[in-house]
Amino acid sequence: MRAMENAQPPGEEIVVQIAEIEHLFIAPDANPMSRHEGEVMGEAGLLRVVRRLMAAREMTGVRELVVLLPVDKIEPGLRERARAALERYCTLKLEDNDAQLRVMRREAGGLLLRGLLILIFCVGVSSLFRSETVTFLPPLLNNALGEGFNVIGWVMLWRPVETYFFDPLPIRRSSVVHRFLKSLQIEIRPQPRQTAGQ
Repeated sequence: MRAMENAQPPGEEIVVQIAEIEHLFIAPDANPMSRHEGEVMGEAGLLRVVRRLMAAREMTGVRELVVLLPVDKIEPGLRERARAALERYCTLKLEDNDAQLRVMRREAGGLLLRGLLILIFCVGVSSLFRSETVTFLPPLLNNALGEGFNVIGWVMLWRPVETYFFDPLPIRRSSVVHRFLKSLQIEIRPQPRQTAGQ
C-alpha cells in the first residue's frame, strides 16, 4: 500500500488512495485490514492532504491532486464533479475560518479589557502590600502577597494575548492551505493492481 504521509515535502502532485470518491470528503470506518489508506486510518482523504500541506514548508511546487480509485469506481465526468466538490468545500471552509477569526477577535477584545482591569487591581493591591501602609502582617507575608498579586495580574493577561496572537495561527494556516487546494487541478487515476502476497 502506498503511504502518502511522510516527512518529505509534497512534489508536483499529491496522491491519495481511496475506495470511494466520497471518501475524499467523508471519513470511512477505520479498517486496518483494508488496502485503502483512508479506510486504514478512518479519515477522509482530504484531511490527510490538508495535514500534509500544513506540515510542508512550501506548497509552490504542487500542481495537482491525484486521486487513486478502484477501476470500477471511475466513471465519465467524475473528475469534473470531484473538482466542483473540492471548490465548494474549500470555499465553505474559508468562510468558516473567517467566521472563527472574527469570533476569536471579539472574544480577545473582551478578555483583554477584563485582563487589564484585573491587572490594574492586582498591581494596586500588590503595591499596597509592599508599601508601609499595611503593618498588621509580618513583612515576609506582606512581600509574598505583594509579589503574588503582581504575578496574578500579569498572568491574567496571558489568555487575551494568546487568544489574539497565537490561537488564530492554525486557522490562518488552514485558510492558506484551503485557498491553495481550491486552485489545484484534480486527476482521477486507477489504483495499481494488487500483486500476489499484498
